[in-house]
Amino acid sequence: MLKDRKKPTEHRQGNLVKLVDFMQRFSKMQYEKGHWIFDSNNGFDEGRISVKHQEELEDMMKELRNFDITKIGNLYLTSGGRIVLDKGYGEYFYDSDKVIFTLEQLKSGMSAEKFIKEINKLKVRK
Repeated sequence: MLKDRKKPTEHRQGNLVKLVDFMQRFSKMQYEKGHWIFDSNNGFDEGRISVKHQEELEDMMKELRNFDITKIGNLYLTSGGRIVLDKGYGEYFYDSDKVIFTLEQLKSGMSAEKFIKEINKLKVRK
């Protein structure tokens, strides 16, 4: 399971958020001061990664190896009229929000006709 890298809130939680935070941390790491250490004073040798960053990278690789993409979550229709995967992906959720498909349904698959039929049920009739 991926750990929280930023403080979760009611509208900022879920496995997709954790995965995006993980990727952002990974992409920024190499630009941090002290990431790369040069052994000579001239700064032109090959150098090496700092111990702190090496340990963090190893921890991140373990996290990613244990990450289960199938635990992302259900497909929701929010009260704002948006369809989102995984509750908490930058959305506010209310009691009126509706699960369109459960994670189990998404994992096991369905026919295109059934998928379209369920989506069409969500359309507001005028």
